[in-house]
Amino acid sequence: MPEETAGLEHHLLRPTSAERAGRRFIAGRLGQTDVVMAFSRWGKVAAASTATELLLSHGADRIVFSGIAGAVSPLLNIGDVVVADHLYQHDLDASPFFPPTEVPLLGVRGIAADHRMSDQLAAAAAAFLADDRALAGAGLRGPLGGRPQVHRGDIASGDQVISTTEARLRILARVPSALCVEMEGAAVAQVCLEHGIPFACIRTISDAADHGVVQGLADFLGGLAAAYTVGILTAWLKAG
Repeated sequence: MPEETAGLEHHLLRPTSAERAGRRFIAGRLGQTDVVMAFSRWGKVAAASTATELLLSHGADRIVFSGIAGAVSPLLNIGDVVVADHLYQHDLDASPFFPPTEVPLLGVRGIAADHRMSDQLAAAAAAFLADDRALAGAGLRGPLGGRPQVHRGDIASGDQVISTTEARLRILARVPSALCVEMEGAAVAQVCLEHGIPFACIRTISDAADHGVVQGLADFLGGLAAAYTVGILTAWLKAG
């Protein structure tokens, strides 16, 4: 989200920016790593376009997608972090030619995230959430109640805001293994798969994919999303 890129920009060494395709791409150095970042915009098509631009025009050799998501598993609480194992397009259905959620011509339903990057990001997220000073600085202890946890599992993506129990159950019927739902990750995963680029996805739980989605989004736009992204990604890159 723009709040995440704004938060990270303050930590970049010698940042520069360029406008292309209606997006602002911000380049610089974070720790010992050259990075470029952008707000993907919402939805699968917009995110795929942003990812393609990062690969072809900016030479990215790996992509990390971060942001917020709604929980569809009862195991998750607001403030928890999900690091993706596989990403599914829950609204993709090319049947009867292909099974529901299978990406035509790729022969896959869930697209696997890069295992090594995901392990590193999960460790970085755990370190961030274990740091009492980081939590206090982000204002996490009070509003979220208790210490957030890191989960590994599958993520469902689709071009809808999920805000009812009925919609949540439909997603679980399509992707029973899903921990959370969002609108972009699987599309970016497909772009990276087709280009042979390592990809990982981290999502912070902002709501329970129910009527509280608006308030949950407001809380994370108010600074929590940036705190998570800055804390996790800087810890990941510092760890090498």
